[in-house]
This record gives sequence, C-alpha cells and structure tokens, in this order.
Amino acid sequence: MSLYRPAALLTALSLCLLPACGSDDEEGGGGGEPTAVAIEISESGKASTVKVPDTVEAGLVEVSFENSGKAPHSAQLVRVDGDQTAAQVEKVTGGEGGIPDWLHGAGGIGTVAPGQSGTATVLLEPGTYYAQDDEGDEGGIAKFEVTGEAAEAELPSTDATIVASEYKFTTDGLKAGANRVTFDNAGEELHHAIAAPINDGKTIADVKKFFMSEGMPSGPPPVDFEAGVGTAVLDGGAKEVTDLELKAGRYAFVCFIPDREGGPPHFVKGMLQEVEIPG
Repeated sequence: MSLYRPAALLTALSLCLLPACGSDDEEGGGGGEPTAVAIEISESGKASTVKVPDTVEAGLVEVSFENSGKAPHSAQLVRVDGDQTAAQVEKVTGGEGGIPDWLHGAGGIGTVAPGQSGTATVLLEPGTYYAQDDEGDEGGIAKFEVTGEAAEAELPSTDATIVASEYKFTTDGLKAGANRVTFDNAGEELHHAIAAPINDGKTIADVKKFFMSEGMPSGPPPVDFEAGVGTAVLDGGAKEVTDLELKAGRYAFVCFIPDREGGPPHFVKGMLQEVEIPG
C-alpha cells in the first residue's frame, strides 16, 4: 500500500524494496494443506494488470506469483467491509491520512524483483477482497470473493518469527540465507516489516536521521535498499507465513504505516530498530 511510504522517501524506496524469494521448506499445520492460488501480474508500459481467480475457498491459502516483468511488483491482499469499489481502495492506499475501518490488511506478498518469485501463506475468512500491486503509480488491482465457511486452520510452523506491535519489532530465529518466517501482528494497528541492510560505517542513528528528513535526503542512503526485503501489510491480530532472503549483518527494520486515525508513520514512534542477522 503506497500510503504507507512517507512522501519524502518515495523516490528512494521505488528503487528497492525487495525480493521475497521462495523456499521449499516444510508445510503443514492443523488445517492441512493450503489451497494454492496463483496471481498473475502483467506489464503495459508503466501500468500493471493483476489477475486473480474470481473466487477462493475460505481457509488456509498459499498465494504466489512469479515476476517475469521488468519492474518490481507486489501482491497485497485487502479485505473490505461492505460494497467498496476498487477506486475507493486505491484512493485509501494511494493517499495519506487515516485508514478507514472498512479496510483490512490481509497479508500477501511483499515486493518481488524482476526474475524472482514470491509466496505467502495466509488464513482468509469469507468476504470481499482485492489483490493490489502497490508498486509505482499505476499498479493494478483485482477483486475476488472468498467463499465458504470460516475454517479452523493453523499456519505452517516456521523456525523464524517477526512480531510487530505498538511500536516495536521482536525477532527470533532469523539467519543468513532463505528464511521461512511467521510474521505476527500482535498489535492493534496495521503493520508490516521492511528490512534493509545498514551500510558499512553507518549506524542506526544515521538511519533514523535519514528517515526523519522532511525532504529528500542528500547523499547516499545509510541502508542498502536494493538488498532489502519486506512483508505485506497485516491487520492487528493477524499472521502470515512468508519467505525472506537475508544476508549476515546489521539490518534496519522499519514500519512505514500510520495509525488508523492518521498521524506519522510508525517508525517515528519507535518502529525503526537494528536487528543483527547471524551468518
């Protein structure tokens, strides 16, 4: 959701955010095998088109897409209450200010670089959804319905976790290489986790100064955006399993989302932390 990227950073962030590379680790959980849903994203100039099945069965769902284009793409899932149109969703996710109660971050796949693929396993309840490519100014969006009964299911177990809350991250089990990660929004506000390596010779204080700049910061950034990774946005109390490729070293973990009632992005309130990834 481009809403969640501060305006001063749009140019820098558009260069980056971050392949979520697939992993073939174990699947499973109390709900059995997830339903596989392939999302298609195609390019036409600067615009993208998103294709998703018209209906998806409620319960455990593994969404995936392969980026065969020339630009980064993502697949954010949004559940809406009521008869909200694609234009209404795009107005919220492309603007600034508060986030209406009718819009729910349902997870999905963070930014995937050209030539890469991404997957995420989510638990979808019945309702009306949109799959949105929030990269660039002309990202596509497609509506689909999740049908059937709400399922009693569990996400696959993972060795690594990222827990977001107000206003901090807690991580466990992350390592250099491919990580299958449970991203757990234990807070009440919407959150995501964007992680970028801190460049040699720079500190987390340098990163904070960079992100707090009111205008486009001068000089090279203190983080390596092109090597960054990220999750999709989740409502408070929701979880997903996704794949993140990390390298050993120091990372800045950042949340760019504001509170539902508006205000500054969460990194201003403390969700900008240094995390050491062991080799």
